[in-house]
Amino acid sequence: MNAHFLSALPDELTTSRFVLKKTTLQDALPLFQIWSDSAVAEFMNIEKFSSVYQAEEMIKAITAEPDAIRYTIFSQEQVIGSFGINEVNVTNNTAEIGYELAQKYWRKGIMTELLRDFLPFLQDKLHLSGVYAKVIPENTASTILLKKLGFEISGEAHEWDQDNKQLSKVLIFEHSFKKASTF
Repeated sequence: MNAHFLSALPDELTTSRFVLKKTTLQDALPLFQIWSDSAVAEFMNIEKFSSVYQAEEMIKAITAEPDAIRYTIFSQEQVIGSFGINEVNVTNNTAEIGYELAQKYWRKGIMTELLRDFLPFLQDKLHLSGVYAKVIPENTASTILLKKLGFEISGEAHEWDQDNKQLSKVLIFEHSFKKASTF
């Protein structure tokens, strides 16, 4: 795996209902509106944003990171969330995924649809052996989503919670691509 292997991913993807575009600074304002919602920020393990500048800085940081990629999710030209790869673990050829939706789009099957399309795409394009996600235990919707997609809890860790300014437990969910996929 070379340092720029994420360049194999396209700038735009489409599903039957959504358009996914590589996140750019043009997405800062609509993403700020999502990332400034305390309910969304709690599950993202970020401090609730209080200015568009913070969204711009996050987008710049993701764009500058060779082992990360973020897609902005559009529904009929409206930004409803984002998802992508947060980091790559070269040692075991896996990638951490992360995602969020604006609160009014929660529990509508949107992320299930997107991940069902995106995960096999990652397997085919990047030849990863699997993916993992970190979820705080209180995020039951994400836990249900990941289990539905064949992820299994592989452990837990303690990470710094940006919102609460303390160490918090996260569950680590893994999905191996070596198994037959049931997306």
